[in-house]
Amino acid sequence: MTEGNEMPAAIELLLVLTVHTALVRAVTGTPLGDRTVFDIEGGTFTGPRLSGRIPATGGDWLTRTATGSLLDVRLLLETHDGATILFQYTGRACLADGKPRIEVAGTFEAPQGPYAWLNDVQAFGQGVRIPEGVRYHFYRFR
Repeated sequence: MTEGNEMPAAIELLLVLTVHTALVRAVTGTPLGDRTVFDIEGGTFTGPRLSGRIPATGGDWLTRTATGSLLDVRLLLETHDGATILFQYTGRACLADGKPRIEVAGTFEAPQGPYAWLNDVQAFGQGVRIPEGVRYHFYRFR
């Protein structure tokens, strides 16, 4: 951006994603940290422009480090009208001021049609652990 072209950031809710996970396996003692693999067992998502379910496909590959965890997640979104969208996000989980903090950023791969606009979106959000997995609020810049 050149001086004078700055635009104030406007943020809007993209979707609330509730992911149900199950522990598959832990691999400890690797050079990069302890690895933990979770299966995506399902879930739901809702937002102003899309909603649907998360089929039992995908995974969360977590790496535990000395200061927290690194997330690497790939899952499918199946919209209420039958479109399938790939959603990939990465992030960090740690304790901040003694409280759990999960921060993520992700991108979509959507087919041509009503959800193709997602292909140009950089999503970002925060998550919170729930008994069955994780709930995220994802946003985008407008």
